[in-house]
Amino acid sequence: MLASTTLIVTACAPSRLPSPTTPPRATVIEAPSPLASAAPTGVPVAQPSVSPAPAAWPEVKIVEPPFRQPQEWTYAPAEVSVKVGTTVVWNNTGAVAHTVTADDGQAFDSGTIDPKATYTFTPKVAGTFAYHCTFHPWMKATLVVSS
Repeated sequence: MLASTTLIVTACAPSRLPSPTTPPRATVIEAPSPLASAAPTGVPVAQPSVSPAPAAWPEVKIVEPPFRQPQEWTYAPAEVSVKVGTTVVWNNTGAVAHTVTADDGQAFDSGTIDPKATYTFTPKVAGTFAYHCTFHPWMKATLVVSS
């Protein structure tokens, strides 16, 4: 008897699936008419926000302009000014190895900087430091450090 009662209740219960005559629910969003007002509708709309990036270390790019002679390879910018204790980053954007070597041979020397690699240096004393690439001596630039 219990089995037949369960079968009857199940058969009489409303279905959870939509019937073929019940259309599925859909959300319709109408395009605004050309005459619609530009006033807000009260519905909040998320707007992307851009937060300012934290201050980055000064960067010098080692540049090999495409389809140009190696004599046009350079450091950009050719002069960078920082305060004592500020880290400077040299970024080798080229396809060959370079160096960042102080002309005095003592202040700093990166050694070989492979393509797509970086070198960082944090000056501890003030001064004007001319530097070059030992592999490409025509590449010259200046680091100016103030206290």
